[in-house]
Amino acid sequence: MAHVEQTTIGRLEHIALPGLGVSRVEAKIDTGAYRSALHYQRLKVRTVDGVKLLTVVFQMGGRRKTKVFKAFKRVTVKSSNGEASRRYLISTRVRLGTHVVRAQFTLFDRSDMKYQVLLGRKFLRGRFVVDVAAKHVLG
Repeated sequence: MAHVEQTTIGRLEHIALPGLGVSRVEAKIDTGAYRSALHYQRLKVRTVDGVKLLTVVFQMGGRRKTKVFKAFKRVTVKSSNGEASRRYLISTRVRLGTHVVRAQFTLFDRSDMKYQVLLGRKFLRGRFVVDVAAKHVLG
């Protein structure tokens, strides 16, 4: 197997979520989490003309954005304390430095948490190495 050069990033990085209209938000790199997670303010599932739609209100980077997803599913996520919960899973692009990656995110109410975006191992694997002593290596 050929060795792929991996980019070093810090434990906190500024990212963009172009598909959600977010040009800059601080993300916490969470090597303990398998999946990445996004904070949402409100979400609602409704059926329009036989198609299920997930409407999500995000509050990120000081801005409120509403986005409708046609492609989504529900997954079971186990938290660090061992509790399992059902969350919605969506896919969107992430820009980190010069890298643009399509990533899956579970949607979670993180209003009591400091960071609205967590980037987990599935996002990092094969692309990035985390220097836990550093912050904002790519910007």
